Amino acid sequence: MSSAERGHPPLHILLLQDDEADIERLEHAFAELPGDVELHLARTGAEADAALARDLRINLVLLADSLSGRASLPWLSSLKTGTDLSLRRLPVVMFSGEGTEAQIRGAYHAYASAYLIRPGDLAGLSAMVRALVKFWGQVARLPSRIRA
Repeated sequence: MSSAERGHPPLHILLLQDDEADIERLEHAFAELPGDVELHLARTGAEADAALARDLRINLVLLADSLSGRASLPWLSSLKTGTDLSLRRLPVVMFSGEGTEAQIRGAYHAYASAYLIRPGDLAGLSAMVRALVKFWGQVARLPSRIRA
C-alpha cells in the first residue's frame, strides 16, 4: 500500500548538499527505498531556492551542515525568517558526519526541525534514511505548500 493510499502525500525531499561523495551515497540509500519518495538535488542555496520556488511538491529539506563556505546556517535562517509562510513551515532536517555541540545548537537556533549524525558506513546510512522516510513520510503529518 502506498503512502497516498494510507492518507499520506508522497514525500518529496530536497537534498541540499555539495559534496559529490555524500550525494552519491545518499542517492544510493534513497534508491533502495520502495514507494513514494522522490529526491530532488541542489548543490547551492541558490539552486535550493530555485527548486523550492519551482516545485511546490517539495515537503521536506535534507540540509548538509557542511556546505562550502559554511553556507548552511545562513541559508536555513533565511528560509525560516523569510516572508513566504509556506517555506517557513517547511521541515528542514540538518545532517553532518560529526555534529559538535556548537553545530547542533546552531542548527536548532536557526529553526532546524531535527539534526542527524550521518553514519559513516552505507548500511548505517541506509538505516538512517529508512528511519527518516518512515517518520516524515508515515508518522508525521506535513502541511501542503500552497502559497497563502
